[in-house]
Amino acid sequence: QETASARLATPITIKFDQLQSREGYDPQKESANFGPLWRGGEWHIRDITNTMTSVAFFLLKNAAQNREHWLQRFYEIEKEAVRPRKTGELFAYVILPSKTNMNHWALGSILSRGGVEVFSVGAFTVGGKTYSAETIVVPVRQPYGSFAKALLEARQYPDLRNQAGEPIPPYDVTAHALPLLMGVEVEKVFVPFRFREKLPHPSLDIKIIRPPDIAIYRSHVPSMDEGWSRFVLERQDSTDFVSLDDKGIQRLSQKKYGPSLKTIIIPDQARAAILNGHRKGSMPPEYTGGLGAEGVKALREFVEQGGTLVCLNRASDFAIEQFKLPVHDVVDGLPRTDFYVPGSILRIELDTNDPIAKEMPKESIAWAENSPVFEIIDSARGSSPTVREGVLASARVIAWYPRDRDPLLSGWLLGGDRIKGKAALVEITIGKGRIILFGFRPQYRGQSLATYPLFFNAIANR
Repeated sequence: QETASARLATPITIKFDQLQSREGYDPQKESANFGPLWRGGEWHIRDITNTMTSVAFFLLKNAAQNREHWLQRFYEIEKEAVRPRKTGELFAYVILPSKTNMNHWALGSILSRGGVEVFSVGAFTVGGKTYSAETIVVPVRQPYGSFAKALLEARQYPDLRNQAGEPIPPYDVTAHALPLLMGVEVEKVFVPFRFREKLPHPSLDIKIIRPPDIAIYRSHVPSMDEGWSRFVLERQDSTDFVSLDDKGIQRLSQKKYGPSLKTIIIPDQARAAILNGHRKGSMPPEYTGGLGAEGVKALREFVEQGGTLVCLNRASDFAIEQFKLPVHDVVDGLPRTDFYVPGSILRIELDTNDPIAKEMPKESIAWAENSPVFEIIDSARGSSPTVREGVLASARVIAWYPRDRDPLLSGWLLGGDRIKGKAALVEITIGKGRIILFGFRPQYRGQSLATYPLFFNAIANR
């Protein structure tokens, strides 16, 4: 349950006619899933807590008064879940071990923590195909078999539009296919087979050696992606990184962090929030103003002197705009009817000769959510640099959307033809340093292990 927020703990006043449709419902119309209507007025933090408490007690009251109904339905659902499979029905999912990483163990661990029964098995043969040891088997006939299906299979989200032809935003993201996010191959088996469980499981923690000398920009406008970036780095063997707020970035020229600082990460955030932050008067002065011109200048000098600036998703538009990079976001400003990707998994192709894509497959995925799509200005391609702000800049494409295939793997994508052949990951050389623009979130919620190597290679010192 999520509840409408106040302005932190400050009450807000909203008139009924100011309530706008969003996330698939109209707050001015009562429906089966929405009601009774709120007629507007003041909204306090007390209203939030009252709403949450009321909902919790209504749930408990419903469960108590309809105990037999709920128990009967749960029994019927679980009885259906564990019944013997009929001929031709899906019998199990098989998670294949990878030659290049241990991500299949991580996927098995996630399923196990969610209550799914998973089995690490010895080698076995079914349907004339032999599966190697350390394959993971996920039988469908189990209480949480449907949950496993929801996480393991790609989904095509329906193309839902309102009367004006505009896409109706989903409540949340539209893709949850963990095998795609984690770069793991999963097969369906429709023939019953026997397998021998092999215990114990190896360690399921994924450890990637991360170079030190890294800073993460921490805006005073909270960014969820900033928290996930710290989460991903903190889970690695080395946690030697610092967080820099607006003042910290602006003081880079003072060499406060010494010559060791080599890489700065700007997590996914709207460009206006990065540049301008909270407006003056809305917060104490020390929490307003964003990076501003002084922060932009400090970042430019940091890059020109040899530093690496890594921009994730929407932060790339900030860099393009403020540093006048020789790159164009081809979907910037397009209406949702022309281009829309509300949290989906897209197909990308990689230049595996580039150090950022080293040891990666030629085809991978990108978690796209309100994401930019790049096109390099011709004069900046390869070894033909262009002059920007008096400094030579050249750009190189590392990842792009396929030119002759549908980019969508799972979720919802409108206007997919617009991005075919366009860039998803670009490196721009400026002075002695470089700016790396991700048109997606390579460390999405600590789940997209398939693109972790791109993220870690990008922040590596080389």
